[in-house]
Amino acid sequence: MLIWLIAGLVFLAFYSWFFLKDTKRQVVAGTTFSIFAFLAVLLLSLNMSQHFGMEKTTTTTTKQVYSIMPAQSPVSAVAVKKIGSDNYVLVYKDAAADAQASTHFVPNTKKVVEAVKQRATYQKGDVTTAEVHTKTVKWSYKSDFYKFLFKQKNEDNVVSVRHTLIVPNTWQVVEK
Repeated sequence: MLIWLIAGLVFLAFYSWFFLKDTKRQVVAGTTFSIFAFLAVLLLSLNMSQHFGMEKTTTTTTKQVYSIMPAQSPVSAVAVKKIGSDNYVLVYKDAAADAQASTHFVPNTKKVVEAVKQRATYQKGDVTTAEVHTKTVKWSYKSDFYKFLFKQKNEDNVVSVRHTLIVPNTWQVVEK
């Protein structure tokens, strides 16, 4: 919305400076619209460079996952494949009744920007069930007014998505 407001203010400033006949009105209106246009451009620049009107918000979700081994197996396990220096593709079942395990967090090479923001890792811990903790950090608007001013169509405000698979110490981690 702010882009349209800037365009309107620039048009009004232009009209005031060049088409008003009365010099007093020309100076007052032209100066006023020029200052407002400058301030609007400044606000837009601050939003784009410093995230003015926004704040970082973090949401965390937890989902229970299941072993890749058959249900009758005495051993529980998950599989991991390291990609890059600090990222993994994780293999586990989403539900206990699933026949086959599936891969999770495989980077989408066609959407590189989204892939760079996403990381997955694993760790063993003193837990009774395996869980994936997903921590999403994104920029959100401080108020509806800022959202009205600055929101762009199809904008992605995600900063990072971190998936951590926590498995019990008794589980095996199969590295591929």
